Amino acid sequence: MKRRNLLFPLLITAMGWGSCAKNDPGNVGNGSLVVRLDVDPTVRVVTASATKSADAATFTLEILQNETVIKKLSPIGVDPGPIELPSGVYTVRTYSQSFTAPAFDTPVYGGSAGVSIAVDNETPVSIGCKQTNAGVRVSYSEAFRANHSTRSTTIRQIQGALTFTDDDVSGGRIGYFPADRATIVVTADGVEYEQELTLDAQTVYNVSVDDAPQSVSGNLKLDITVSTDVSEQDVAVVFPSGVVDYTETMGGVPVSVEQNVSGYAKWSYLKASYAGSGAFVSSAASSDYNGASGGNYLLFKTSGAYFTVSGLNTSMAANDLVLSFGCCSFSQAYDVNNLTVSVSQDEGANFTQLPIASDARPANKKWAQVSVTEGIPKTKNLVIRFDCLGTNYGIDDIRLKTL
Repeated sequence: MKRRNLLFPLLITAMGWGSCAKNDPGNVGNGSLVVRLDVDPTVRVVTASATKSADAATFTLEILQNETVIKKLSPIGVDPGPIELPSGVYTVRTYSQSFTAPAFDTPVYGGSAGVSIAVDNETPVSIGCKQTNAGVRVSYSEAFRANHSTRSTTIRQIQGALTFTDDDVSGGRIGYFPADRATIVVTADGVEYEQELTLDAQTVYNVSVDDAPQSVSGNLKLDITVSTDVSEQDVAVVFPSGVVDYTETMGGVPVSVEQNVSGYAKWSYLKASYAGSGAFVSSAASSDYNGASGGNYLLFKTSGAYFTVSGLNTSMAANDLVLSFGCCSFSQAYDVNNLTVSVSQDEGANFTQLPIASDARPANKKWAQVSVTEGIPKTKNLVIRFDCLGTNYGIDDIRLKTL
């Protein structure tokens, strides 16, 4: 690993207040300080600007006492000359440049050391300077480039943000950030996806963005993997496929007796949450519509019964959503006003009823399918609620898909 060393004497000349013993740092008199800067410009990934940033002669040197800067040299230069100071205990701090907000091509190096200056004594101090910020490089897979005509990646922190354009990505440009929490924001064809990341100093993060394969069941598939090395980290950001494919068939094993939904656990899709009142899982088979699964179904016995499905992530859906379900009217006199469907974007605090046409299904059939294509929002936690305002209605095969 290459290092750049700068060795020069700093003569600390004390303003005399009387004669003192030579080796007592508490005495007042003249002393000298020899500073050695040992700069490590590499973090396994070396940028074109690293050599310039690691030129120790361009660094700023600060001498502090009781956390207060009392002397400052900027730049240090090759031969800074003497500095007048009282003898005592100090902190010597050096850095390549000030860095408070994200910036491209700006690796920053720095270090500090404590030192005691004694009268008529030359005190050496060696300061190891390492990169104090973190670097990020972004790359896109061929599939991601082919699937999205417009794309960008922004790394956002409380201190600021950097957006990587296509040219930045193609050129392998590195953005530098304060060592802190950060959010990766990938935008593709107007859709945004976020992933959290902690950035450590003296580390370059290679962020690779790829499309996720289409999910086969459930809501959006978000596969995120992170592999780490000592000073270089590879971060995989898998951009969601945009496909929502949720199906609930009320469980694959027929129940022997009716079970209240509050105590039922054998749902076919276990990543969602289910609740309700006056709703029971029964084993009478659904039929007479496309995709009828048979087996169990959900029975609303009384007016006022309801059933909710929550925890469905539709925020990254690439297209509009369609909700469908099998609907049973035992009297074969279906009334659209007796079974309503509503959705919530605030965890069930407020619901909006979805429009269902009066002819959404034949009124004179026991089982038929109802489809809703309007009003379904894209949100991170969609809640769907079925309300029964009549008696002896049933539902089965709840499906939520992208068009």
